[in-house]
Amino acid sequence: MESHMEVFLYSSEIEGKEKEIESMMEKLLPAHRLDVLRSIDNLSKKLQEAWKERPIVVILAHKIDELIDLVSIREQLHAVRLILILPDAEEGTISLAHRLRPNYLTYFHRGVEELKAVLEKMMMMN
Repeated sequence: MESHMEVFLYSSEIEGKEKEIESMMEKLLPAHRLDVLRSIDNLSKKLQEAWKERPIVVILAHKIDELIDLVSIREQLHAVRLILILPDAEEGTISLAHRLRPNYLTYFHRGVEELKAVLEKMMMMN
């Protein structure tokens, strides 16, 4: 049975680490749909669509301002399986991040292998 699961990647920047994560996800998800979104408005619109299965959303939050903006759409994010990648482990950053209720929380300085393992597990649980 073919899965109709959607995976969304939100990243406002396209730098080294972001490219590495995007490339890993494209290789990991050949049979699934990957949508790369570059603005919170586009992410919000995508989250308003109907899904056959609960999507996985990977968010690369580069700055505290982005987290603040993401909190404004947190109700939409509560309906998905959320992986949140943070820029740092500062108390304010983590406090904002937890308002989004991520299923998995990690940091930019960690390797993509950990993220890949989490994605694979989430896809198997589908």
